[in-house]
Amino acid sequence: MLRTFVLKNPFQLFLTILLPFLVSTVLLLFLQSSLLSRNFERFALKQVYGQQLTNLQNTSSNVSALEQTAKSVSTTAFFDDVVKDLLYSDVNAEDYSKYQAKLQSYKNIYPFLQSIYVYNGDSMYTVPRTQFVQDREHFDDPGIFALLDNMETYKSHSIVLRKIPNIMSGISTGAKKDIFVYSYLFFDSQLTSGKVNEAIILNISEEWLNQSIQAQNPAGNFSRIFVIDNRGRLLSPDAVHPLLSDLHGEGYIRQINEAKDRAGSLRMNVNGVDAFVTYVSTDAFDWKLVSVTPYAHIMKDIEHMRQKTYLFVACFIIGSMLLSFYFSRRLYVPMSVVIQNYKQLESEKRNELYNRKQEFLRKLVHAQGLLPPDFVTKQFQRYEIGLDPAGHCLIVLAKIDRFSDFCSAYNRADRDLLKFGIVNIVNELLRPSYAHECIDMDEDLIAMLLQVPSLGAPSENEELVGLMRQLQAHTRQFLRLSVSITFGEPFETLRALDFHYLKTADLSDYRLMYGRNCMIFSDLTEVRTEDFQLLPEQEKALTEALVQGRFEEGKQLLGEMAQGASRYGYTAVHSMFIRQLLLIRHAVEVLESNHAMKVDFQFNAYLAKLQKLETIEDVLADYDALLDGLALELEAKRDNRYTKLLECVTRIVERELANPCLSLDAIAEEVHLSPPYLGKLFKKHRSISVADYINGERLQYAGRLVASSDDPIADIMEKSGFSSRSHFFTQFKRAYGTTPSQYRTNAKLEAGGGPRLSDAYQR
Repeated sequence: MLRTFVLKNPFQLFLTILLPFLVSTVLLLFLQSSLLSRNFERFALKQVYGQQLTNLQNTSSNVSALEQTAKSVSTTAFFDDVVKDLLYSDVNAEDYSKYQAKLQSYKNIYPFLQSIYVYNGDSMYTVPRTQFVQDREHFDDPGIFALLDNMETYKSHSIVLRKIPNIMSGISTGAKKDIFVYSYLFFDSQLTSGKVNEAIILNISEEWLNQSIQAQNPAGNFSRIFVIDNRGRLLSPDAVHPLLSDLHGEGYIRQINEAKDRAGSLRMNVNGVDAFVTYVSTDAFDWKLVSVTPYAHIMKDIEHMRQKTYLFVACFIIGSMLLSFYFSRRLYVPMSVVIQNYKQLESEKRNELYNRKQEFLRKLVHAQGLLPPDFVTKQFQRYEIGLDPAGHCLIVLAKIDRFSDFCSAYNRADRDLLKFGIVNIVNELLRPSYAHECIDMDEDLIAMLLQVPSLGAPSENEELVGLMRQLQAHTRQFLRLSVSITFGEPFETLRALDFHYLKTADLSDYRLMYGRNCMIFSDLTEVRTEDFQLLPEQEKALTEALVQGRFEEGKQLLGEMAQGASRYGYTAVHSMFIRQLLLIRHAVEVLESNHAMKVDFQFNAYLAKLQKLETIEDVLADYDALLDGLALELEAKRDNRYTKLLECVTRIVERELANPCLSLDAIAEEVHLSPPYLGKLFKKHRSISVADYINGERLQYAGRLVASSDDPIADIMEKSGFSSRSHFFTQFKRAYGTTPSQYRTNAKLEAGGGPRLSDAYQR
């Protein structure tokens, strides 16, 4: 478009000198700025990742040190004789001060300890507390026993974040009622029972770990650093989520948990913000440290630099263009005026002469021999037409294939230009051998009027046939168009031009049988004059195939009819296709009536479309698409019917579950289908027989009643539709692995912790 603009405006030729330099300079600036931006971005990310990784590793070291310290303190206390007395002996109340002082000394040495518990199975000794010893039932931190009573989950040296009562509540102004601590559990690892009887619990202050994290977060308000456990729970304070929030469903947490590397980084959306995430796995407690920094904060300076670069490039382009236009106008305006006026006059004169010549030739074709010979001779001389009005002539038609696509792809001006291109190719090929004229007959036809030496058959003129094949090849190669060629009969004078043109135009319709890019010869085309009639048996077979949904058979019948009609000529084929369309319309009406469906079939639209289709293959392909659409609509209708039928069967089973007489025969009678057909249909869509489905529903219902009620087993058996006690017990034990009574006992003992009913049934 730019090249055309420059060539059509001579005063802007100066741009062709500046344009390459301008474009190359702009591309260089953009390329350089993009490369620098990417390099700076990678460098910034590398720096941020290195800093955050160092911070997280330092925090990880603190956590590991905390673990080692807690393990050392608990182990030392376990082997301390004073603490052993609390674990394994009954101590006197008068000695409480000694033991309390001993535990207090441990707390004073390690400032991260919020409190220490010593548990001996009955009593809990705590420091600091207003009351040194409390029994299990009255201890103000009952949550610790849930950990001690679940040894399989919370093993020795485990650490758990939890909320405990704050001993400073009510003593210090503004103190919280509850605080978070990390409870470190220590007990004899040789125990095998489910509960712990002797244990040392170190409650580590949650604020101590938070201060350690904040000390490693120089980014302040821009970055978030927090700790998660292996289940994705939040173990440190965070500005977005409260403690113990379940984050395993977050996308970035899933990626961190799935990563095989102990440390790494990723970029993704975090809580609606594009963020850069760094993570490190700790050596202790199977924790992960996560740092989240908004990506915009990292790229803030780089983004400012990028905006300034783009602004500079835009100003450079605008300034260069303005200067180029200014100098080009000053240099070339006078010359452009002269050149434009000259080209305009030349173009108008050439176009006017060509259009008048084409108008005369079209009038000559349709004049029916009424034009006076003197007038024709004078016009031939005026338009420099080299044909002899009294000589032997031949009409050859070039018909553009896929004309509907041609019209859709190009506007009127472009279509005229492409047809003019075909005329130029014809002139180049025929000028050395034949006096000729090309006539644009509008629509899809270009007529070639040739002067031939004799009235011989065109198919025997090898030179002319070869030139037309070259025309087809060049048109396909240079214009991306396909044309079909039709040779008329040679005639003696131009007075018969109208008759022979119409006859040749009718002959070109035989492309319907021969296909695109064909050559049609008047002397080789046999036209059968007898009428063609579709056999009643064929019409009946086609109608029955379509009405009964045998569309593949219908396609085959359509093809056989078309093949038979093609031996009778274009008129027979065309009328046969219209008759087929009427039969299809009748079949569609029957299908709509029989299946209560609406088919998008408009007869008039298909009839108009049929007139534009160029080959038998096109028509049959269009019919195939129509029949495939009908097949899909029928299949969808059947699937919907089957779905509703199966839903009805399910409702009947739910309603009649307690009825011992419920069976496939009873259900089939209610839905008005034969039992074998219903059974086959149900198993096909549900992958289970009706009898097994009823039995499974009864067992699931019986299992729920046995587990959740105190009704007698016999009553439950009757409510579930079982008439035989032995059959019921056999089926129940096979499904649940135990008798109904034992199943009820197990359900009550486990209080809902046993296997699910659906899982038991599947076993």
